Amino acid sequence: MVLKDLYLVKKKDVNQAAEVLTNAFHEDPLIKLIYPNEKERRQLTPILWKFLTKDGIRYGEVYAPSAEIEGIAKWLPPGKAHLGVWRTIVSGGLKMGMALAKQKDERKLPPRRIAQITDEITKIHKDLVKEPHWYLASIGISSEHQGKGFGSKLIKPMLERSEKEGYPVFLETNFEGNVGLYEHLGFEVIDERKVLDTEIINWAMIRKP
Repeated sequence: MVLKDLYLVKKKDVNQAAEVLTNAFHEDPLIKLIYPNEKERRQLTPILWKFLTKDGIRYGEVYAPSAEIEGIAKWLPPGKAHLGVWRTIVSGGLKMGMALAKQKDERKLPPRRIAQITDEITKIHKDLVKEPHWYLASIGISSEHQGKGFGSKLIKPMLERSEKEGYPVFLETNFEGNVGLYEHLGFEVIDERKVLDTEIINWAMIRKP
């Protein structure tokens, strides 16, 4: 069921969606840890976001406020929250891995270390929510469109849908400033912890139907 009053992102929109998310997540703590050099981050993270957007289109639903792609919300349905090896390959994960290897900054993390960090975040999700649920995998608004209500516009229709379906909605954020925004929409923090020995704090949140 496609959410009305929103634009369903298609394959032809992937590049634009990736640029929006690159812009929105440029200062995200986890993205900065994985891509420490600002210039390299700007050049290489579009490959990450293309991969994640393709995955959302193939296995879930990706929405924008309109065809102008002012922002992006990637939703994964019950049973599709977590990527496996085959799904990663199908959505273009090999290109993402190659992009990580292209980093020249000496502060870059080895692939094994990145995998440990991302696997730990996935493990937290799996351990906390074992029942079927919708997963807000990513949401970002372009800087020029922030403060215009596009975030709420992207989230509220799915919250209404998940309530009707009887499913909770899960998300995580690494920005403390986002916690209050999500609480305003009915989410509650169910876990807050540093990820392994990094300075990344993971706030896991859920909204029950």
